[in-house]
Amino acid sequence: MMPQEEINAAMHRQADAESGRYEGTQTSSASQHYEPSYEQAMREGSSGKLYPLPRDNANVFRFALVLIALGLIVLFGLLFIFVIGGTTGWASLAVVCFAIMVITGFGLEKIH
Repeated sequence: MMPQEEINAAMHRQADAESGRYEGTQTSSASQHYEPSYEQAMREGSSGKLYPLPRDNANVFRFALVLIALGLIVLFGLLFIFVIGGTTGWASLAVVCFAIMVITGFGLEKIH
C-alpha cells in the first residue's frame, strides 16, 4: 500500500504546484467587469503607487525669456539712442536687436 499513498501524495503535490503557478499577465476578462479601468491600472502596475506628474514650467521660462529680451532691447535702445546718438546709435541698436532676437529664438526652441 505504500506505493499507492506515494502516488496519491505526488499527484496532490503536483496539483498544488500547478494551482500556484504563475499564469502571466491576466487579461481583462479575468478581472471583474464592474471595476473601473484606473483601478485595474493601479492594481496591475509595477509598484502600485501613484506619483504626481512633474510640473511643466516651460511656459513660465519662455515668458521670462521674452520679458528679459524686451527689457534688454529697451535698455540698449535708451543707451544707444540717447547716449551715443546719431546714425551710429541707430545702427548699433539694429545690430543689438537682431542679436537679441536670434539668441531669444534659440532659447525658446531649447526650452521644452
